[in-house]
Amino acid sequence: MFDIHLDCHMHSIYSDGRHTIDDVAKSALEKGLTTIAVTDHMPLPYPTRYAMDRERLPAYREAIGAARLKYGDRLTILAGLEMEYIPEHREWIKQIADQGWDLLLISIHGIVSHEGHFMVNGREDEFQQTLDRVFAGDIRAFCTRYYALIREAVATGWFDVAGHLDVIKKHNLNNRYFDETASWYRDQIIETLDVLADSHVKLEINTNGLNHQAAAPYPGPWIIREALARGISLVLGSDAHSPKFQGQYFDQISSMIAPG
Repeated sequence: MFDIHLDCHMHSIYSDGRHTIDDVAKSALEKGLTTIAVTDHMPLPYPTRYAMDRERLPAYREAIGAARLKYGDRLTILAGLEMEYIPEHREWIKQIADQGWDLLLISIHGIVSHEGHFMVNGREDEFQQTLDRVFAGDIRAFCTRYYALIREAVATGWFDVAGHLDVIKKHNLNNRYFDETASWYRDQIIETLDVLADSHVKLEINTNGLNHQAAAPYPGPWIIREALARGISLVLGSDAHSPKFQGQYFDQISSMIAPG
């Protein structure tokens, strides 16, 4: 079903991680991982607190190459990026995607409106600001736009893996913002899974959600089961910003998604 020794999602000092790529590779070996994808946040055409500076892309690739030379006989290291999909900046994104990567993870972290860039996957105050300023408090419109962006991104054919699919639930403890069992919400996810299946894009099970209010992987168990029913390939990602979180909870996922 998935390889618990492969971690497809982690960050280094080249974006918002806290350790070098050498540190990341060394730790992966110590944890018994056999394959990792280094997926720092892609550069964006405006400043954010998390994205890589575009001029650092060559150094990033060189650092991954150096780690391969040092650890490659014991660890497969994939050169990747965590990509954004922003329709207003398609050409910028395509230019970076076309630079030859082993793995491109597509994740929606923000939504651009006429007022600027607003966070989806950030602090709760940022999420609330996006809800209020971009969607005038309409959470259904927010969720609908979020999943529509994922579908549009996947349909481009530029990306390999869909990352933290339902991260929009990050602050939704006790259905604070929306009912995750509502038919309109489930319909958005089912439609998105159908696009993943048609596009042969893999689905990440992002275990970092277990550290958040959501207290569940991204996506949650019922979504994973629906993905399996559609033949969607699954990969595990820790979304580690520090090596200590690499491979976190991987050995627990099978039991979490088993039908009750």
